[in-house]
Amino acid sequence: MAASHDLRRWLDSGARAMKAARGRLDAINVFPVPDSDTGTNIYLTLHEGNRAVTRLPEDATHREVVAAFARGALLGARGNSGVIISQYLTTFLARLDRHGGLARLKAGDLAAALAEAADAAYLAVASPVEGTILTTARAAADGATAAASAKASVGDTAVAAVVAARAALARTHADLPAARDAGVVDAGAAGLVLQLEALAEAIAGADALATLDEVPWELRDGARRVTTEGLHGHDGGAYEVMFVTRDADDIREALTAELEALGDSVAVTGAHDLWQAHVHTDEPHAAVELGIRHRANQIVARNVLAGHDADRSATGIVALTVCPGLAEPLADAGAVVLVVPDPTTLKRRALRRAVQDASSEHAVVVAGHPHLRAAARELAERRRHPALTVLEADHDGQVIAAVAAAALLTPGQVLAEEMAAAVARTRVGRSTGDALDDDVDAMVTEDTEVVSLILASGVPEGVATAVQMSVRAAAPSADVTVYRGGQHSPAVLIGVEARA
Repeated sequence: MAASHDLRRWLDSGARAMKAARGRLDAINVFPVPDSDTGTNIYLTLHEGNRAVTRLPEDATHREVVAAFARGALLGARGNSGVIISQYLTTFLARLDRHGGLARLKAGDLAAALAEAADAAYLAVASPVEGTILTTARAAADGATAAASAKASVGDTAVAAVVAARAALARTHADLPAARDAGVVDAGAAGLVLQLEALAEAIAGADALATLDEVPWELRDGARRVTTEGLHGHDGGAYEVMFVTRDADDIREALTAELEALGDSVAVTGAHDLWQAHVHTDEPHAAVELGIRHRANQIVARNVLAGHDADRSATGIVALTVCPGLAEPLADAGAVVLVVPDPTTLKRRALRRAVQDASSEHAVVVAGHPHLRAAARELAERRRHPALTVLEADHDGQVIAAVAAAALLTPGQVLAEEMAAAVARTRVGRSTGDALDDDVDAMVTEDTEVVSLILASGVPEGVATAVQMSVRAAAPSADVTVYRGGQHSPAVLIGVEARA
C-alpha cells in the first residue's frame, strides 16, 4: 500500500463531507457576504485539490500527493472561505509531510501542524475577524496542544481538536453579529469542522466521534437563507474579483495592501510560486487591472448582489471577454465574467472554473474572441456536467448583446435561445478610430436598436460624439452606449443590434 493512501482517504472523505453538506452551508452563509455560496466555495476548492491528486499514479509519494492537492486547491479556491481553507490545508499538509504522513504522526506533531495551519489562515486574511473560521482553527490547535501536553495519544489529540473546534463553532453564533441575527453559526467555521472531523476519523477510527454531541447549525426557529434582499444592506464591495498569478517572491504583503486599497474581504494565499488573490470591491475594473499588472492568468469577476435568489442548479451565464472594462457591466447583468486579455493564454482550468461558478447543471457560454469560443467548444465536447451551450459569438459586441438579453428575460423564456437570437441580431466590426463615424454609419440601419462602442485603453470618449449624432439621424430611436473596454486593440470594437 502506498504511503500516501491514508492521506488520500482523508482528503477524499473531507471533500465528500462537504459535498453532502454544501446546501446546508450555503443556506446559513451570512459572513463576510450573505451570498449563499460558502458551502459550494469550500466544496469546489477541495474538489479541485482532489482532482489534481487523482491524476497521480497510485504509487505516488506522500510529498507528490501533498504538492498536487496544494496546487489544485489554490488554483481552484473560491471565495474568501475557499482561499482560507486552501491556505489552511496547504500549510497543514506540508507540516504533515515533514513528519512522515498520517501513519507516523505523533500527538505533538499533530498539534504543531494544526497551530501552524491556524497561523497561516490568519495570515491569508488582510483583516481577520473573530467568531469565524479563523477562531475555530485556533481553538482546534489549542485543544490539540492541551491534549498532547497531557500525553494523550495522537488519536485522542485529534478528537480533542474536534471537541475544541465544535465548541468554538457553537460560539460563533454569539460572537459574530451577522450569525447571531440570522440564528445560525458561521458557515466557514462549520466547513472547517467537517474537515477536522474527517481527520480525526482517519487517525482515530471511524467511530472516534460517535459518542460526542454535534453542534446544530441552525440555532433557532426561523433561521433562514439570506437572499439578495439581505445582500443590499451589505456594507462591503458589490463585486467579487479573484485572480491567480505566478511569482517566486513573497508578494503577499504588497498584494494585500494593493487589494485593501480597492475593497474588503481581502485574502491572499500562496504555494509553489502561485498566488491566489480575492477581494470584494466597488471598483472591479481596478481589481481586474491590478490582476493584469501582476500577470494574472485567470481573472474571474461576479456581482455578489446579482443572482443569488435563484437556485444554483439553474442555467447560468459565463461571459468570456478580452476587455477588462467590461467586467463590471457584464457582472451587473448576472454573468460570471472571465477576463482574458490575451485569448491565446486561456487555460481550460480557468474556463472550467467559471462554468462551475455559474451553474451546477447548465451554463451558457458567450465569448468575445474566436480563440475563446474555440476553447469553450472544446470544453463542451469534453464534459457532460454541467452541460454547456456555446453561442455562435466571437466578438465583445455580441457578448454585450447576449448578456443584456438574458438580463431582460421574463419567466418561461429560454435563456440560450434568447441569447442566441440577440447574437444573431448583432452586426460587429472594428475601427481604428480615425474613421469611426463612417465605420458605424456603414453598419446602422433604420432597424438599429442599440449601438455599442467599446474603447481601447487611451482612446478618448470624445471620439464617440460624432457617432451619436449620425446614429440619431439614421435610427432616431437607437441607443448608443460607450464602454471603457480597456483592450489593447483595436481602438474601437463596434456592436450594432437590430430590433427583435
